[in-house]
Amino acid sequence: MKYSVIYDVISDKITGEWGNEPVNDSGVKIIRTANFTNLGIIDFSNIVLREIEPSKIEKKKLETGDVIIEKSGGSPTQPVGRVVFFENPDNSVYLCNNFTTVLRPNRLVIFPKFLFYVLFYNHQIKKTLRFQNKTTGIINLKLDKYLESKIPLPPLEDQIGIASLLSKAEALIAKRKESLSLLDEYLKSVFLDMFGDEKNQIFELTKLENVAVKITDGTHQSPKFLDEGVPFLLVSNIVKNQISFETKKFISESEYVNLNKRTPIEKGDLLFTSVGSYGNAALVKDNTKFAFQRHIAYIKPNKDVIDPIFLYGALMSDIVKMQVDRAVRGVAQKTLNLSELKMIQIPFPPLPLQKQFAEIVEKVEAMKETYSESLRELENLYGSLSQRAFKGELGKIN
Repeated sequence: MKYSVIYDVISDKITGEWGNEPVNDSGVKIIRTANFTNLGIIDFSNIVLREIEPSKIEKKKLETGDVIIEKSGGSPTQPVGRVVFFENPDNSVYLCNNFTTVLRPNRLVIFPKFLFYVLFYNHQIKKTLRFQNKTTGIINLKLDKYLESKIPLPPLEDQIGIASLLSKAEALIAKRKESLSLLDEYLKSVFLDMFGDEKNQIFELTKLENVAVKITDGTHQSPKFLDEGVPFLLVSNIVKNQISFETKKFISESEYVNLNKRTPIEKGDLLFTSVGSYGNAALVKDNTKFAFQRHIAYIKPNKDVIDPIFLYGALMSDIVKMQVDRAVRGVAQKTLNLSELKMIQIPFPPLPLQKQFAEIVEKVEAMKETYSESLRELENLYGSLSQRAFKGELGKIN
């Protein structure tokens, strides 16, 4: 496998511009790090306009095939140095801001999408960590030093083949994610059709506390954490209305037994985030042992009057979301108090109709699990292909 210094495969390195506040909604479209996604795709939904000198616009406007690299930003869990691939969506003039730099590929030696995938892979494996430094609270990428590092450079024909292969894998991943999103939207639509919303109330509403045996929150004490044991969950463990048990925090069996007296978790109970990323519901699907922090509310439904899966659907519905948005307090950290949560109004249809909805949810959740497993396999395949491609292990690709 031949290697090349990054500097030797780019024809230009273009710094970003920020300019001035525009007048009368005029100005040039500027891509910021806020437009970066962790998938290397640009989010064009919140592009800003800025006044930039015409001479700079002509010199620095983006071209399809440019790779934009983040040179300031990052976080303790995400190194600086993310990259996105620019494809002009509307033939407008775009520039990037001063926290980013444009790397323009030399098309005689490197295929633009191949350069993007190499740099994207570098960031995924945290290679950019060794090129970052922190000043005044901001993490910066030592870009010139980074551009002196080497990347694999197979023949141009193979670069095109590798980029095509990874693009196809990306497209399949995107389709799986879209399918999962559509299933979530379908459930919301079914709930709306069966039970209405704030403006169209098909059934009488009732307070959440009227259908729950218990509503409280996680432990207020700071447990003694261990390297292994019973998982201790944070708000970040409630992901896309599911419970993720991926954590580095664990407690002892004896401490779990003590905490579980207050929140006796069992299948059919619900968790609801109340601080920060508030309003995310998750259903406890089995009897896995775990404990959780105070920023997660705990709801034990009264199964004599409400189906847990129906309640899960209600907590995810727009009718609850709107009430929660109105009830949260705080500026720096949004908080939903337990007293407000107990007062949340939910539709209260007859139990047989609740169970009918629950059956639909269970069928959709089974489909989601199938799609999720497929997504995990595709993501693993993408990672494996990237690793093998940039180690020269794929061989010739047609």
